[in-house]
Formats: sequence, structure tokens, C-alpha cells
Amino acid sequence: MVSQRFNPYTILAAIDYSDTASLVVQEAVDLAREKHAAVLHFLHVHPWPIDDDGQEARHAELLEWLGARLRGSQGVTPEAKVIGHEVSGEAAAMIVELAAELSADAVIVGTHSRKGIERLLLGSVAEAVVKTCGCPVLVVRQKQHAHAPVQIEPPCPRCVEARAHSQGKIFWCEDHSRGHGRRHTYYDPRAATWVSHGLMS
Repeated sequence: MVSQRFNPYTILAAIDYSDTASLVVQEAVDLAREKHAAVLHFLHVHPWPIDDDGQEARHAELLEWLGARLRGSQGVTPEAKVIGHEVSGEAAAMIVELAAELSADAVIVGTHSRKGIERLLLGSVAEAVVKTCGCPVLVVRQKQHAHAPVQIEPPCPRCVEARAHSQGKIFWCEDHSRGHGRRHTYYDPRAATWVSHGLMS
């Protein structure tokens, strides 16, 4: 009987020390627990080259930052090995390159939802990683649901005029007094459905 080689589940999480990066760490830890990952890699990419002393200082900063977020009951399990990587270069390219080198099973990145000119100038690291990475990519962002206020369609001005001139005896304008025009339709964005109300004269 041929024994199968055990391939440990490997996770690579990219961080940038932002508030979103803390969420990336937590997602990485949660996934590591779920998948019983043996190795959990964290990567920080510096945008420009630095000397050896600077590289060592940046790596120490990375380990200190990670240590503060990996302790406690919600941290990684004792069985999981944690490795920090500090590199210089273009962020998306470095993430994809290290993921390939590690043969990562999953990559976790954060997004800051930049738009307009800011997104055009800075680009989207998360988008580039999703497009080019050779494994599943989990994109993490701050939870922020925008609820637009419900807007009721204003009354038909001709209906209003007809009521005023008739002192309330005529409720609808000529168009809305027809059979097919007696149904006014409102859209409720909270329900995300069309709701029709039959309005009879």
C-alpha cells in the first residue's frame, strides 16, 4: 500500500499596518483554525529598497506588531507555525510571487475601497492579487453598509392641480384616471423589491 504524502495547509496574509490589516490577521487566524493550517505566513511589503539594517528593523517591527495580535485565546493554535516576511517592491507582485514560492493554499489581503483619482493613482493591490494569484484569495474590508434613505416619488403635479381645481371631487389627472394608470409603483431599496399599490378613485 502506497502512503500518501501529507501536504500541510498554508496561508499567506498580507498586511500594511492599517486598521484593515488587523482584520486580515484575524481572518487568517480564523481560517488557520478552520483548516488546521500548519503554517501561517504574514507578509509586509515596503515600497522602496532599504539597507540591511533597515530591513532588520522593519522585520523586528513586523514581529512585534504581529505578536500583539496573535496572543490570547483568539490567537493561533500552538501547533501552527507563524512566519513573518519583510520584503521591498511592488506589493501585488511580491504577494503573488511569495504565494507561488510557498505554494500557498489561500492568500488574504485587505482593501481600503479607494475610488476615483486616489484609486487611479494608487491602484488596487487586492484587485491585482485576485487577478493574478494562483490560489483562492480572500479580500477583507471594514464592514460598512450604506443605507440610502427611502425616497417616495413625489405626487403627480397634474393630479394635485386636478384636486385643487375640483376641490377634491376629482382625485386623479386624466392620465391616472384611466384603468391602467391607477396603479402607482414604489421602490423600497430596503426590501429590494417592487411593491405595487392599487389606488382607486
